[in-house]
Amino acid sequence: MDQFLYDWQTVIAGGLAVLAALGTIWATIGSAGREIKASQAQTDVAQSQIDTTIRLEQDRVASEARAFRAMLAAAMARVLAEAAWARTTYSGVLTQTTGSSVDALTVRTKCITKGAFAELRAACVRQGGPLTGEFLDLEREIDSFARQCESLYHRPQSSLTIRTGKHAGLGDQLALIETKATVLRKKAFEVFEVKI
Repeated sequence: MDQFLYDWQTVIAGGLAVLAALGTIWATIGSAGREIKASQAQTDVAQSQIDTTIRLEQDRVASEARAFRAMLAAAMARVLAEAAWARTTYSGVLTQTTGSSVDALTVRTKCITKGAFAELRAACVRQGGPLTGEFLDLEREIDSFARQCESLYHRPQSSLTIRTGKHAGLGDQLALIETKATVLRKKAFEVFEVKI
């Protein structure tokens, strides 16, 4: 046996080296397979986190759009209610076409209050939607409506002044505000595909 081992020692050592190499290759392949599986699991987790982040962002955007829609609807309903109240309370003033009065001042400066307009303006800019221009146009119209006032001196020698609102165009301007508010409210619901 000693002679056999002596004669074949190189072959035996080579065979053992080949077996060791095969074992190393098998262990390396197994280790690489485990690393690939672990890497794939990490990739799956990362993709899942990305998908969750995207879904949460879409939910946030949709929620913000719903909140914007509700606030816009409430603000436009308020403008329309205030205009209707002004029409009922000051109907005689709305038909006058010349001069000015304290009642016209009240209609111009107190009746349309622009509730939540600052928040809506910021939301319009943030959302960047098609309603921004129309909303800003309505706000400009309300501001123009309110600025049409004048100061009259009570007595020529006195510094006491009385502010009055102009009658000219009062009813027409109020109607224009109502129309713009109605159209804007309707378009807001159409944009978001919600029925009024």
